[in-house]
Amino acid sequence: MVSLAAPLPPRLASTSLHSSPHLPNGRPPLLHSASSWMHGVHISAARRDLPLTACLHASAIKSGLLPADLFIANALLDAYAKCRHMGYADDVFDQMPERDIVSWSSLMYGYCLNGSAITSLSIFVVLISSELAPSANEFTLATLSQAVALMEDDRMGKTVHGYCLKSRFSDDAFICNSLIGMYSKLGLQMSAEKLLYGLPKRDLVSWNAIISGCVRQNKFSEAIHKFVMMLEDGVLPNVVTLLSIITACSFMNQPMLFGWVHAWISKLQLGSNDFVVNSLVEMYSKNGLLHEGIKAFIQIWCIEGSESLDPISMAAIIRACAVSGSLRYAKAFHGLLLKQSFLLCTFLENSLIDMYGKLHQLDSAHNIFRRMKERDTVSWNSMISSFLKNNYPMKTLELLSELHLNVVDDLAPDFFTMSSSIQACAELASLHHGEMLHGYIVKSGIDADLILSNALIDMYAKSGKIEFSEKIFSSMDQKDLSTWNIMIQAYGIHGDGKAALRTFHELKKFGFLKPNTITFANLITACSHSRLVSEGYECFTSMQRDFGIEPEMEHYASVVYLFARSGKLVEAEDFIREMPIEPGSSIWSSLLGACGNYGHVEVAERAAEKLSLLEADETAWKVSLSNVYANAGRWENAASVRSGMKKEGGRKEAGWSSVEVNHGKSWRFMVGDTKHPQADRIYEVWNCLKQQVKDVLEEC
Repeated sequence: MVSLAAPLPPRLASTSLHSSPHLPNGRPPLLHSASSWMHGVHISAARRDLPLTACLHASAIKSGLLPADLFIANALLDAYAKCRHMGYADDVFDQMPERDIVSWSSLMYGYCLNGSAITSLSIFVVLISSELAPSANEFTLATLSQAVALMEDDRMGKTVHGYCLKSRFSDDAFICNSLIGMYSKLGLQMSAEKLLYGLPKRDLVSWNAIISGCVRQNKFSEAIHKFVMMLEDGVLPNVVTLLSIITACSFMNQPMLFGWVHAWISKLQLGSNDFVVNSLVEMYSKNGLLHEGIKAFIQIWCIEGSESLDPISMAAIIRACAVSGSLRYAKAFHGLLLKQSFLLCTFLENSLIDMYGKLHQLDSAHNIFRRMKERDTVSWNSMISSFLKNNYPMKTLELLSELHLNVVDDLAPDFFTMSSSIQACAELASLHHGEMLHGYIVKSGIDADLILSNALIDMYAKSGKIEFSEKIFSSMDQKDLSTWNIMIQAYGIHGDGKAALRTFHELKKFGFLKPNTITFANLITACSHSRLVSEGYECFTSMQRDFGIEPEMEHYASVVYLFARSGKLVEAEDFIREMPIEPGSSIWSSLLGACGNYGHVEVAERAAEKLSLLEADETAWKVSLSNVYANAGRWENAASVRSGMKKEGGRKEAGWSSVEVNHGKSWRFMVGDTKHPQADRIYEVWNCLKQQVKDVLEEC
């Protein structure tokens, strides 16, 4: 095995026991005996306290407990793993003169816990390949099944099952439950159920694995069915079971089930559990029953109005207000927080900022942010995200700059801050700011983060630097489906449909990643921008035929746009007539928008007639119809549409564009704008470019 050993950093290696903040009165009781040392290392592991673990490591070496004591070494290895520092854990493992199966299992579990499933599997391969190594036990195999589930490798999962059968662990209930959990996480529900039904006695862990697997695969009715079977099997549910069932009921949107699961919570006396209460409140609110959610909260947490309110549950109510979109309930709860003096809690203030941001009440969110006595990174991130979601990307970057220069809060941007800021740069197409943030990310050592890499690909594409997007995409060791979707969209933005199709074919080669609805929406749009009509339509038909994905309204609209943009308006109308679902406004808008380029007034009028029924008060389609008339030289009809809009009070907001020049200086302009100090020169160059394009077209 390749050693990942790393020396202790000087600050930790030189820290004395007297200076540890976790040791009272400056006394070193951990040196008195091995039992007191073990007590200390268990505390450090539970607290995920790396400095304390390092102190205990030093004290064990100084007192002679290491490296000879195997029990001590195993405990230290486990503590480093739980502190998420596998370099130190690997160092302890390499220096052990003797290793038992606990040593190997602890190292495997540590890598699995830290997301390095492949490394955990590699350690197991070394273990079973060595003649001197101990035999694997049930805990080793349980960790192995967790690693395979993280890898999402179906074939490897079946291989692990086969090894368990060969090693005669198949009758062990603990191993069977681990395998059931592994199959459920891999989406192999039939294999999981076959194991479950083969058990002589099924316990709560077995049923929870099956039920959570159904929920994870969006088989919510099946999860309810398995829950009933569990009850018939004489097994009572616990918190884990009910959290899965609440999630299933929430997505099924059947109010009859809400009361049923609520009754089970009361029967099992789980009304005081924070996770259950939060999930129950969210279940009601997500399904438009916020009043019932609040009522449940009051019944459980405010018995006779005398008990203090719990911040976690209050935050669930705040989130519910945001999800339901109810400003009235939001303000009422804000008033309750003021009355109960809960605004002293930073946690709740952060929730309020997020809530008001989602409800488009930026002034309220900003007032809370500015009045906070203590702000943490979440506070800044919530306000930054609120600006971004409400289409204020420049405000987002201004707040990031303020955070960077802020010396009062003494905070630094984290990966979430940077992700939102990069999205703001993408919205502004600001290459200058985007490159600055990219440099900061690299300098901060967080450039390997998958979400940030995805955001950078998107930002560079929208800023006109597709080659930078390609470079980041190629250099990524790990890609998720979002990475591929963003890269396909990037090619579409740049009108390179063929590159988008090549990327899609590369994606299909990865067996563990399957295209989703977003993939096909981006792909069809990319084809429409390149006028690859047959290729785009083939992608649409392939959705259901090859991948079992039911097309949504967005996909139908993309196909209409694909036909219409290429001048195939008759085919577009035929496609609309053959749609299995009722065409929405996006369908007719796509058709109407393309009519102006080809002078098909009759088609435009039919599309406008449909839109007048679906979006009578909207002005966008009326402007498009007016433009179609104008392009066809029917000025009276165009004027009539505009006049009708004026009488109805409809007003189109002036469109504007922006261009970034001179190291980040952004200029906004509209059609016919002459405000720029060099406007004459700009128009001179623009007219020259138009003439050159015209000459090239005439030559062709």
